[in-house]
Amino acid sequence: MAEFGYVLSCEEHSPAELVEQARMAEQAGFSSLWITDHHHPWNDRQGRSPFVWTVIGALSQAVSLPVETAVTCPLVRTRPAVIAQAAATGAALPGGRFRLRVGTGDGLITMMPDAAMVERFRRGGGGTKPVYGGLKVCWGTDRQEAVRTAHRLWANEQLPGELPQILPTPRHFEQASELVTEERVAASVPCGDDPDAHVEAPAAFVDAGFDAVYVNQIGKDQQGFFDFYRTKVMPRLRD
Repeated sequence: MAEFGYVLSCEEHSPAELVEQARMAEQAGFSSLWITDHHHPWNDRQGRSPFVWTVIGALSQAVSLPVETAVTCPLVRTRPAVIAQAAATGAALPGGRFRLRVGTGDGLITMMPDAAMVERFRRGGGGTKPVYGGLKVCWGTDRQEAVRTAHRLWANEQLPGELPQILPTPRHFEQASELVTEERVAASVPCGDDPDAHVEAPAAFVDAGFDAVYVNQIGKDQQGFFDFYRTKVMPRLRD
């Protein structure tokens, strides 16, 4: 049975906010946590970028959920020896509940529920290695306002093809994101408060053969999101 976890977005939130979100995620029924690892957010509107290893230490004392980075780059951003020491410390604090995920490492992480991609990965050497999906949503009682929030903060996720892999700086991401319309975001990101839309999006990953799906709420209304998922979404996903 697939697992459902929550993504702690260091791009959007302060360390204290991330710890509080982890507590709410555990109470809402999520089974594990991803935490993003960046020196700088994708654009200035996201506004944050706390040091992930300090936050992991706080998380180890705040919740009992497994925590993993998604993903850490052990070469360009930080020296491998420093990552090794940080990961070992992170693993020691929560008693084995920390997992280091690195770019081009063991398993597949993708943001698309693509069954053909999963099959190619397994046939091409992936075997029984884990396949994880990441999903951004924007819960809110006003759907159009939720669309605007998702577009304002994460239009960069809708950039096509290989473009996100070659843009060198946040400024270039901001420039390219001007090509992304609100309509494109609305078609790709579950927005609003329709329970069916929030259930169907992670279910598509499960149907495509993913082992786990990690959901991330865009924007500030985290409490409303977790209340909604705890009562309207998680019970249906676990059925």
